[in-house]
Amino acid sequence: MKKIILVSLLILSCSQNVQSKITIDNYVDDRVNLLTKKYIEQTSKKLSDFEKRTKVQIVILCIDSIGENDFDSFVNDIANQNGIGEKYVNNGLLIFLSKSDYKIRINVGSGLEWIISDKLAKGIVDEMIPLLREGSYETALDLALNRIIPLAESVSWQISSKSINEITNSDLGRIFQFKAIKIREEKVENLDYENQSEDNLVLKSDSGKIINLYVTIYRYHSYFIDDKKERLITARLIKLNPLTFQLLGVER
Repeated sequence: MKKIILVSLLILSCSQNVQSKITIDNYVDDRVNLLTKKYIEQTSKKLSDFEKRTKVQIVILCIDSIGENDFDSFVNDIANQNGIGEKYVNNGLLIFLSKSDYKIRINVGSGLEWIISDKLAKGIVDEMIPLLREGSYETALDLALNRIIPLAESVSWQISSKSINEITNSDLGRIFQFKAIKIREEKVENLDYENQSEDNLVLKSDSGKIINLYVTIYRYHSYFIDDKKERLITARLIKLNPLTFQLLGVER
């Protein structure tokens, strides 16, 4: 998972260094008693059912403080260590709340970054802040989930069994896997998505297809695609001419 948005409600100094190795043991993991038992049970079931239906994993974690740790690294480490989201499509999302630090973050997987951009995430957090300040934690989290869930289920996360050589108009929006090697990088004149990088990759698939691959501004997975070795690419089809995909993940 990768960085989307960090909002600090109030900056406080912390003297201790907290370990970021946290094993999340529930869809709603509240370690500071901010939420009622009923809310935890109901929301955990809601998120469990949502994952079964869509394959999108959403997790909430509430802790007391991150100590002197870097906030970005701390939350990213937790998300990565817990493997939030489905393999290949990277569609996990972590809502992280640090009570004593007055900080909240929506940490979004690289597959979801095309659906939930920085701007959208910031808007959600901005709506949560007044509720969090007055201690209405459950209302704030429900607000976030009510914004996130429709976005996350607006596309299919099923990987198609079709070869990219069989693609037709009916396959637009579907996810494909293929092996490919990088030929070059090119500038994109007109960006189609908020989180899209100004550079896209031009690849050659193992079947000889030339492919344009959009990557996000964070470019994390794209760094594993090079001109020396074919990689298994997981990507969503967005255009037929030229053949263009959004990168979701790379098998290293």
